Amino acid sequence: MSTPRKIVLVTGATGKQGGALIQGLLSAPDTAGLNILAVTRDASSPRALELGTNFNVAIVQGDMTQPEAMFEKFGPIWGVYSVQINSDAEEQQGKAMVDAAVAHGVQHFVYSSGDRGGPEKSPVNPTKVKNFAAKYRVEKHLEEKAAASPQNMTYTILRPVTFFENLTTDIHGKGFARMWEQMGAKKLQFVSTRDIGRIAADSFMHPNNYRNIALTLAGDELTQPEADVMFRAAVGFPMPMAPCPMASTVKFFLKGTVGDMFRWFELEGYGGDVAVCHKLYPGMKDFQAWIDENKGKWLSI
Repeated sequence: MSTPRKIVLVTGATGKQGGALIQGLLSAPDTAGLNILAVTRDASSPRALELGTNFNVAIVQGDMTQPEAMFEKFGPIWGVYSVQINSDAEEQQGKAMVDAAVAHGVQHFVYSSGDRGGPEKSPVNPTKVKNFAAKYRVEKHLEEKAAASPQNMTYTILRPVTFFENLTTDIHGKGFARMWEQMGAKKLQFVSTRDIGRIAADSFMHPNNYRNIALTLAGDELTQPEADVMFRAAVGFPMPMAPCPMASTVKFFLKGTVGDMFRWFELEGYGGDVAVCHKLYPGMKDFQAWIDENKGKWLSI
């Protein structure tokens, strides 16, 4: 008899992290013996329909505030990848996913959180940044519930730094670039969402190597002027940025989110070890590799 394939439920399946995780699993030999439940808010979206063409990917339209229904309908589920968007419901959704996983016998849980100053500071530093603090509380909830779970559920906490993908061609990306530029000589750490997904995939394929640990993920550390040199060489013109007054206004009026985040970048900042990450995860992208791969977005506008 063949061994039954394990089911992994992936939230944010049509997003950058979840999508990269799914591609990582699909490219593994025999997909690591896994079937994938790809959770999305809109099962009829083009990205969802594209994912659904893979024979071992099932598209699930789910409510992240009430995940019980998905587990009851599709269980038993062996593994969960949990990522939430920054919102007022982030903490509620993150904790609800943990509770549902414990209640339904999940064996391995991977949570995409965020770094808060490196491996030593992150476990004790919620920070004053609203979405960072929400992730901190979800982490603590996960650790507590996993330790007390009847199935001895294991977990992996991924703590990525800022995404390269925040640098987009629209006003949001231009605003981010300007706020980064306003940090002056203070370096900011970045990581590619593809690398987050790739490492998440490996944690499901080799869960014993990632048992009950937290990992800060950082692919590069640089100032905006340093990045701009590489951007100009790759694209042929300076990195597009919003006007200074606009960026300053956004930080002022969004003090509880963007403003607090950039203030934290400037006063404290991430604590990833870029060299160690590149050693542990060969092929992890630095800014040069990322912009070389993604320059077409700017060349097409």
